[in-house]
Amino acid sequence: MKKILTTFLISIMFTGSIYAQLDDRFSLLDENDIVKYAKPLVTSLGTALSSGGYHTAKVSKLFGFSIGIKGMLIFIPNDQLTFDPSLPPEYAKGQPTATIFGEKGGIYGGPYGYITYPDGFNQTNIPFGVPQATISALGTELLVRFIPTIKLNKDELSFLGIGVKHCISQWIPLIPVDVAVQILYNKLEVTNMISSTNLAFNAHASQSFGIFTAYGGLQYESSNFDFTYTIKGDPNSGNPSLRADRKIEKQIEGDNKFRLTIGGALHFAFLTLSADYSLGSQSVFTGGLTFGF
Repeated sequence: MKKILTTFLISIMFTGSIYAQLDDRFSLLDENDIVKYAKPLVTSLGTALSSGGYHTAKVSKLFGFSIGIKGMLIFIPNDQLTFDPSLPPEYAKGQPTATIFGEKGGIYGGPYGYITYPDGFNQTNIPFGVPQATISALGTELLVRFIPTIKLNKDELSFLGIGVKHCISQWIPLIPVDVAVQILYNKLEVTNMISSTNLAFNAHASQSFGIFTAYGGLQYESSNFDFTYTIKGDPNSGNPSLRADRKIEKQIEGDNKFRLTIGGALHFAFLTLSADYSLGSQSVFTGGLTFGF
């Protein structure tokens, strides 16, 4: 079970070998270019962790409990696959270079020598997933996403997410649909490398038709990464800021702002299957498997 949960949680890093290469890629970038190179990753993780918070606006007035898994597929737009590097004034910009999800890193020549940028991982869609549980009473629901600390080579990964939802339609007589508001907070850390915090607020509505529930919502969200890495100095680099070893600490804000979600869920006794699609800076398809009552 622990291996399954680990796969869900770190799938955004694709494989263990790619995770191991992140630090090597970051080490070729200074404070300015790391922001442009890594921002799509920050946005993707923020998109993933702010997804799957609901599949209905209805909340039990007595007592309810559920446990399940939400899986996401995030789509990376073309304009987040490349960026224009921050080159010294004497260098011609030429073609853009790859972001972390792009393909080929650029090589630029100038009076101070060559400047080489890292390749990306050549990905246009990113899978992700989280386990979660909810408990509800009196029209209010508490959501928890948690996984014990996981060893990743010499580092450790930890993850905690919480959310609170309240059904406001219970206070509005004769309203034809269920309406709720929700706040979500998620934090993921990889020791000595990444600390990610994500916050989201949404309002959503749903309507049931027998075993099928249609739902949709509008959400505002933000994501922030604190990166820590070490530049491996190259005395021959054309970029003076890359010629000596030094430690970099940088905070990067993702492009997460607003998203619109529409989806549906099928209920079979204690099992619910849900699927929805969200439009935002990065679009995402979310599927869920939930057991509850």
